[in-house]
Amino acid sequence: MDTRKIEQVEIDVCTACSGIFLDDGEFEGFTGVDPATGIMRISRFMNVLAKLNERAVLDELTQVYNRKYFNEVLKNVLQSRNPGPVTLVCIDVDHFKTYNTRFGHDGGDAVLRETARTIQSTLRTSRDDYIFRLGGEEFALLFFGLTREDSLHAAETVRRIVAATPVAMPDGTSVTLAISLGVAFLRPGDDLESFYKRADELLYQAKESGRNRTVMEAG
Repeated sequence: MDTRKIEQVEIDVCTACSGIFLDDGEFEGFTGVDPATGIMRISRFMNVLAKLNERAVLDELTQVYNRKYFNEVLKNVLQSRNPGPVTLVCIDVDHFKTYNTRFGHDGGDAVLRETARTIQSTLRTSRDDYIFRLGGEEFALLFFGLTREDSLHAAETVRRIVAATPVAMPDGTSVTLAISLGVAFLRPGDDLESFYKRADELLYQAKESGRNRTVMEAG
């Protein structure tokens, strides 16, 4: 067994059993592989590469995009000559530590998974909306081609639906959540840091002014 890493995903290449074990133990076998040479069908190998790439950009717990991919997408947007209107929404789960304290880490994980699932359910497949988990209890959304009014409506829709969706806890009880949101708009001359910083500051304005609300930057 030969252990290797591709895009930070650990794999075990098993020439004897003609396949690859991914980092979670999943086995991906190859037909038509010569165990002595390791030569395999390119179509099967491409399937594994696609799976490895997916894992490299997804957050393991919530299965939404991770911070690494957030940085990549924003860098591509900023390098575009004409990205059009771009909205960045930073989101934080209010009082998240209380769920960890009351229900343990399993409860905290349930809150993060369900928050991601609920937010993702509000996104429209008719346009390129993105959801990312940036770390801890912080998420981000990217909207393209929306007006200020539509961006605020989309953010408020996310906030209301999260607040209206009970989350089942490991002990059989359920809780309701609240989130705070900061909404910023791409400006000429922005870089990744300045764009994110404005949205993050607006998020903390929302938290400091009472939580469970959306704060949008002034036009």
